[in-house]
Amino acid sequence: MGQSHDSTMNVRVMFDEKSENGLIVCGKYLPEELLAEIFCYVDYTSLLNCQLVCTRWKILIRNYVWRKKAEISLGRSLLFDKEVPWDVYYLICKKRPFERNLVKNHSGEYGTQKYWNILSDGGNRWKVENPPVGVPPLPSNEHVFEGKQFCFVTSYNMCTKVQVIDLEKEGLTLYVLNNLQPPIVVSEWYSCRWDCPGIYECAIQLLTKDNKVIDSFHIRDNIEGEKQNQWHYISHEFKNYRPGLRKISFSHGGTDQLFWAGHYGCKMAGACVCVKVPTVRSCISEEANF
Repeated sequence: MGQSHDSTMNVRVMFDEKSENGLIVCGKYLPEELLAEIFCYVDYTSLLNCQLVCTRWKILIRNYVWRKKAEISLGRSLLFDKEVPWDVYYLICKKRPFERNLVKNHSGEYGTQKYWNILSDGGNRWKVENPPVGVPPLPSNEHVFEGKQFCFVTSYNMCTKVQVIDLEKEGLTLYVLNNLQPPIVVSEWYSCRWDCPGIYECAIQLLTKDNKVIDSFHIRDNIEGEKQNQWHYISHEFKNYRPGLRKISFSHGGTDQLFWAGHYGCKMAGACVCVKVPTVRSCISEEANF
């Protein structure tokens, strides 16, 4: 015996913007403006599910709500073009890639190797001091230290290490990196003891996914004489770099200049890579795939 089939079950009805579909909630009519404001207070995970309810909700959330939630998360307006994909705003809400330090264990609070790859471990090897020995305390007004007094310290013979930051994993999409090209500020504090001069080195590279260098910054400082026994600050801003950026390599190191046993080499703390919120859109229109 054949089964009856209701052909109306397979009919797709085109979305009508003038209809009230999606605006009737619990039997009450809600204007789009009010519905959008309510969505702004929904957590980002639940908001993903709300997009699946109906076409009107999907359009409203993707075209307005995600951007508004991202602005609330950042505490500032975003001057992006309307064509920015909605997932850019979603990842701002979820991972907050802007305006924070992407370097993990920046001052050694979790040891010398946590999140860092040791390249050379000369003399008596890398060490962490808490508080720093033979130098003044770290600047108390620098928020990167969070009131703590940890620092890395080197020995005789060169000590170097590196941390590579995967920007996509931190929440920066290919669209953001290739088209918006946000400024990237890198910085660190360094010093050496009052009784032993030191050498400090720092090298930061912007890399493609194949580890090709897009741009770089390098500093080498002989810390001696009046430069000893005080904290120095280095900072550099990368901007207008070409498309293809995927990773940032942050390496630093140093030694003492008198070859003393122990840990009399340069000290460093507060390594920082901060991606700033872009204020204008880059003129680049094509995404790079390298």
